[in-house]
Amino acid sequence: MTAWTVIFYLFVSCTAIQLFYWLKVFGALAFKQIPEAGATPAQPVSVIICAHNELDNLKVLIPALRQQEYANFQVLVALDRSTDNSLTWLQQQNWERLNILDFKEIPDKVNGKKYALLQAIQAADHPHLLLTDADCYPRSNQWIALMAAGLQANNELVLGFSPYEKRPGLLNTFIRYETLLTGIQYLSRALQGDPYMGVGRNLAYTKEFFNNTHQLKPYLRVPGGDDDLLVNHFARGERTGICIKPAAHMISRPKSSLKDYLIQKKRHLAVGKHYKYYHKLVLGIFSLTHIIFWSSLVSLLVTTTHLALVLVLFLIRQITLSVIVSRSAKQLSHSQSLSSLVFLDFLFGVYYLYTGLVALTSKKVNWH
Repeated sequence: MTAWTVIFYLFVSCTAIQLFYWLKVFGALAFKQIPEAGATPAQPVSVIICAHNELDNLKVLIPALRQQEYANFQVLVALDRSTDNSLTWLQQQNWERLNILDFKEIPDKVNGKKYALLQAIQAADHPHLLLTDADCYPRSNQWIALMAAGLQANNELVLGFSPYEKRPGLLNTFIRYETLLTGIQYLSRALQGDPYMGVGRNLAYTKEFFNNTHQLKPYLRVPGGDDDLLVNHFARGERTGICIKPAAHMISRPKSSLKDYLIQKKRHLAVGKHYKYYHKLVLGIFSLTHIIFWSSLVSLLVTTTHLALVLVLFLIRQITLSVIVSRSAKQLSHSQSLSSLVFLDFLFGVYYLYTGLVALTSKKVNWH
């Protein structure tokens, strides 16, 4: 058996695995009817924001929260060792719903954001918690109402969606595409009863649920993970809902430089190491087969080995991917051009290769 034959069989195998993932593992969002929360009384909600030197962002977020149409909510801003003018500005807002926690120091061997979050949750007046980040803002004045409606009946956790602002440039295009694919994956798994992650930019849960998780004490030193690890280790499929209505989106500001974006991704990868083994295996196989699919495809196109069959398999996968992405993007009211999908999918192979190498070699990352 020649080397090119081995590569061909690898290509065929990885194409089949990729099709299985897109159709069965990550296809639920595209094809399932999303359950909608019914009308419920305005249950008291505590909105929690952790911030470190985020004055400019708070000046956008806090006024937006003041416009929320919801009867009973409070906003807690936990300042983690901020040295800008955040505290003074917040104190000047004269808003009875706004509560400020200011932490100048944190205990040794504890991540700053996690410490601020833990203290804010314990200080929250209400049993329903809604989390976001300072560098986000709600798409509408119905954000609290829609996310809170998900915490009804049997739900103790609601996963939201947080797309990035659309800006010019390839980096922004890739960031928005990566966010869309991530959303397709974790929302699809939640719909199938296997929630494995959420985004802290738009996440709701009950205080009782959080307290039952023992507050993630084993991971207090891990940068990030207050969203991912909480969902990955403690979410129960039958008690986890999703809320994807456009009015419930939290818009995030994307990184403007490749360096900052890669630092952010490195922090996320540090969290992924602590996922359940099953989820690491599922996600790892998906990433690995994506890398092999593209690297073997390029090799086979250069050698023209089994060219006709290679092109047919490529088109089958590409059409499948296009259908899943387009239908899911429609569900999420997310604009995604299909004309650039092949190029973005190729870049994702490079991205997976980079993140895999970083995951193997990185030792320590920081939140700030």
